[in-house]
Amino acid sequence: MSSPPRAFFAVMPSEHWVATTLQRLIELGLEKALGGDMFSPENWHQSLSERVFNPTAEQCERLQRVGASISAHACTLQFNRIEGPDLKSDRQHCTLRAFGVPKAFKMLRDAVRAALVEADFAEIATGVTPHITLSYEAKRSFANITIEPPIPWALSELYLIVGGGDPYRYEVIGRWPLLRELDPPVAQEELFQ
Repeated sequence: MSSPPRAFFAVMPSEHWVATTLQRLIELGLEKALGGDMFSPENWHQSLSERVFNPTAEQCERLQRVGASISAHACTLQFNRIEGPDLKSDRQHCTLRAFGVPKAFKMLRDAVRAALVEADFAEIATGVTPHITLSYEAKRSFANITIEPPIPWALSELYLIVGGGDPYRYEVIGRWPLLRELDPPVAQEELFQ
């Protein structure tokens, strides 16, 4: 069954990041814990807005202008846990969660929100937290899984994507590089040079 198209702003990881992260999550037992209910890794993303369902060409053009107007810095998220689903509380989502909320992430989120409000898209200008949803419809509960060391992800481009179809996939209809990261994480090796 085909899903209706929906347009929204997001950040998407590289294929290499997805492949190495997926392998790490499998090693941590996620695939077994989910029992095959993982969201397609090629669709992993960090949402930065709500969605416009069945967007018109005119709405997509306006959203592309919004994306082009956004000036924000890149940032690095540190994913340190998998939040397991809890079916007793009706939470079917399984989510990769980051430690803290970097200042640059807040600034990016706020820049997207402000640009959307300015362009009369206030209905999709929402707040988000650093995360990647790994499953939307998990059929079994499991406890949170700690990730040590954390998995870093450098958010470097803003995307405007349209999701839909069967199977559900994303089409990138706009992408804009973010400004240089202001406070990149220090690699451990750099401490000893």
